[in-house]
Amino acid sequence: MTPAPPKSIKVIGAGFGRTGTLSLQTALQILYGAPCYHMSNVMFPTNPEFLGDLYAWDAAAAAGTSPDWSALLDARGCVAAVDFPTCLFYKELAERYPDAKVVLTVHSSASWLASFQRLTDTVARSTRLTWFLPRMAVARRWLSALIFGPVLGSPAAMADGTLDAAAAVAAFEAHNAGVVRAFPPERLLVLELGAGWEPLCAFLGLPVPDVPYPRVNQGVNMRTEFRRRLVNVTLSTVRASPVARGVAAAAVAVAVAVGIAYTTGRLGA
Repeated sequence: MTPAPPKSIKVIGAGFGRTGTLSLQTALQILYGAPCYHMSNVMFPTNPEFLGDLYAWDAAAAAGTSPDWSALLDARGCVAAVDFPTCLFYKELAERYPDAKVVLTVHSSASWLASFQRLTDTVARSTRLTWFLPRMAVARRWLSALIFGPVLGSPAAMADGTLDAAAAVAAFEAHNAGVVRAFPPERLLVLELGAGWEPLCAFLGLPVPDVPYPRVNQGVNMRTEFRRRLVNVTLSTVRASPVARGVAAAAVAVAVAVGIAYTTGRLGA
């Protein structure tokens, strides 16, 4: 029997998506020189090793269980996990990794709602491509089952792109309050959007890097970026397929990329 990999997580990101979590992911990877798990690894993996994660999360949601943390995090040497979906499991992760510190990224409720509504609309548009990309059908089902329905009170969001604003804000505020109640001050950092390196590095006991703090999503057109990532993950899926080889794979990949760009463009992306 192969022994389980050593537990690797040092930082648990408890903040919802659209609170600076992509920048935090990049920052933690700079600080530790190791991977930080994020929703982007599930939805838009750039490494073929992560292509199966969406299906693992979908299966766990359908079964009402947690995913295999050892396989998702420890076996890959991840030092941190931030954003959805792992932020919903912050208590479980804190018990599994008792020495890990917790970072709660926060944003004003109004700003978070506006940003998350734009994201929801963008994701819903992409799920209209389910006839073209079976992966998006799985994404729609899983996002609805784990996040938009039970957490944000918006079970139809993947169909019409609209959040129940009152329910979403209530969930956002209740989640943040729950995180603050769950941990003593020495284990929890509430990190304001735009705070930079100093509070994070002081909390983690690490030196401040000689590079600017990442600002990953600033100035990015969300729909354009989403389309770019959708094309990239589709190309990765085609290339990884055992039935796609050589020139045939390249031809399929180009056709898929053109199809996505054309279709999402027609959808207003």
